[in-house]
Amino acid sequence: MRGLIVVGVVTVVLGRLSDPTSDVRQREVEVIGTEYAFTVQPELPAGRTAFRFRNRGKVPHEFNIVLLKPGVTITQFIDSAKADKPQMVMVEGPVGVLFADPGKTSAVTLSTDLLPGRDYAVQCIFRDSAAAPKHLAMGMYSVIHVRAAKPTPRVSTKRDTVVGVDYAYKYNRVVSPGHHSFVFRNEGKVRHEMSLLLLKKGATLDSVLAIDKSGGDIFSVVEGGDGLLHARAGETALGALEIDMLPGREYVIFCEFQDDRKSPPHYKLGMYGSIKVPAKPGG
Repeated sequence: MRGLIVVGVVTVVLGRLSDPTSDVRQREVEVIGTEYAFTVQPELPAGRTAFRFRNRGKVPHEFNIVLLKPGVTITQFIDSAKADKPQMVMVEGPVGVLFADPGKTSAVTLSTDLLPGRDYAVQCIFRDSAAAPKHLAMGMYSVIHVRAAKPTPRVSTKRDTVVGVDYAYKYNRVVSPGHHSFVFRNEGKVRHEMSLLLLKKGATLDSVLAIDKSGGDIFSVVEGGDGLLHARAGETALGALEIDMLPGREYVIFCEFQDDRKSPPHYKLGMYGSIKVPAKPGG
């Protein structure tokens, strides 16, 4: 689970948005993380695919997947990361990130349309400590090659869109209990992300803000880190977070990106909010 430093109270831009209905049936693929490697199928058929991440290790890990540009190899991509050089110049688009604590499985799935003939890089950029190397530098990376596949049967799935601007979100503040598919569109002029956290029962965004203001431990009201989508300016993340929203609960969304190393994280500029789920449908 990623670290979260919570912000002061700033107005969040809100809206009621939804993407057009998606109509493809997806296959499910489980990815397993250990110290320090992934167990993942090296080749998958093209088409709609939902990934779930299981952490069989003893430290937190992430499943971070991106679509590489044509001709870019996994070796080039990882060598760039090890040299602390920008990786995004080698990436056509980010798909998303799933998190899992030791011995746990991600509470959400990450779905995307795998493109035939393309390669997707998988990595974990966590560190065991501030001075430790990133997990990818210890071997925790892989590549998935996509082969052609026959068209799959189609079904309807409604999507919920979260839109990022500079520096706020537009989104549905209340959603019904049950399955939801969240997508992230960046309408800002800089890179943004949407990270999703489930708060403990009874906790609210106001609880988190009050704890932070008093200098307390905000993780005392966080049940788990679920997933993350990010996109460059003017783009939409290639993945979607598939999640069963729990009735009577509240989820926090926020952006930790910085415009440069001297700038504050975006959540300190107001880029955070929460999604509430009523105890009963239509409640």
